[in-house]
Amino acid sequence: MDNKTKGAWLIHHGQKLQATTSQDFDAIGFASKCGTLLSAISAEGQAQIPQKRLDALARANLISPKTEVPAILSELKRQKLIDQGAGAIEVLGLTGRAVLEHTTTIFDESDHENYEDAVVELSELASESPITYSAASTFLSDTYKLASSDVSSTLDLGRNIGFFDSENISASEKLIFNGNLFRKEDARKINAILGSLKTDEARLLEEVNGKLKSCGCMPYPTVEKILGSSLFAKLHSIGMFDLSVVGNAGGKNYFVTRPAAFSKFTNSIADDALDLAKALVASLTYGMTISSYYRGRIQMVSALMNKLIAGGSVGPATAIGNDYQALEYKGVVKVTPASGGMFTMKLLKPEVGRLALAVIEEGDIMAGGVDQLPGAKVTEYVSPEKTREMQRKNSTDAVRLNTRNLLNEIRTGGLKR
Repeated sequence: MDNKTKGAWLIHHGQKLQATTSQDFDAIGFASKCGTLLSAISAEGQAQIPQKRLDALARANLISPKTEVPAILSELKRQKLIDQGAGAIEVLGLTGRAVLEHTTTIFDESDHENYEDAVVELSELASESPITYSAASTFLSDTYKLASSDVSSTLDLGRNIGFFDSENISASEKLIFNGNLFRKEDARKINAILGSLKTDEARLLEEVNGKLKSCGCMPYPTVEKILGSSLFAKLHSIGMFDLSVVGNAGGKNYFVTRPAAFSKFTNSIADDALDLAKALVASLTYGMTISSYYRGRIQMVSALMNKLIAGGSVGPATAIGNDYQALEYKGVVKVTPASGGMFTMKLLKPEVGRLALAVIEEGDIMAGGVDQLPGAKVTEYVSPEKTREMQRKNSTDAVRLNTRNLLNEIRTGGLKR
């Protein structure tokens, strides 16, 4: 596993730890928070971050400015990634790949337990193909020299925290997998799923996959109308679809993408480890499909994104000050006040913009010049992993039974490692 991929798993696991009180994976949690804050404060070019902006970005990413930020800044300074001055910090220009690699370095250089390495490695294995508890136990014992009691505790803790999922396949055996199972464009896995479905279900799945390949992202009600809620729930619970949520004062809107759509450049979880491109795609799709006409429905997204990717600003417009807060929280864009109560916006992470545009550019989008960013108010973003986690927690027995069958098809359909 390369350092970029490992850094992505550290970020993923750290986000899971934030929802628990577990102190068993402290090194993972700390490295993850270092990477998350570094991503939020860094841009493609070197930047100066005032203390107030730093504190705001930390809070937006569930990091305490008082109790956690000082230790994180100390580590980032030790890694020679930042310089601290009076009332501000200077941050090196960093790509997303570099952020993930530095996250790995921080973890590797920390004093941590073998079982922390073990859950990272196992997560990568389980994302390729589901693996049984017994096979996982043997792997952890042989590779990391863990005692049998430690192996059992590691697997149980990893499942309970959410590092990976599991399904019972017999009275004495479980199958471990995770939501990155379909991050690669793997025809064998798709065919295994198609072969396990009824003829009509397989046809509907192929229809939705075809539409998503052509347009990148679709509103959930459109997908649900084709598949039905039950079939979508089964496929979503094993990670075949990503479901993102964008919210504002008017409510929540749900959008569906294919995990493989974000593997356009590499086949790795690291493509969009922090869900930045997914958030941008969902926000743009909201602007193109949901946002009302009087707010200025986005119709020229290619030109808009190319201008931002090239380093240009969009605006001034009043709506910009309110409409892209979810992206501001993640350090994807920077919004600056202009005159007359209006604002301009600049893209801080061009690579995120390029990936987002690559996902949606094949859709039926009108090209043309753009002077200001149309309103597409998005103040909240819920990542696909969180929506899938909620789906699995709320699954009915029937859906969980079908999930087990689908996973078995993937694992036994000639897909063993």
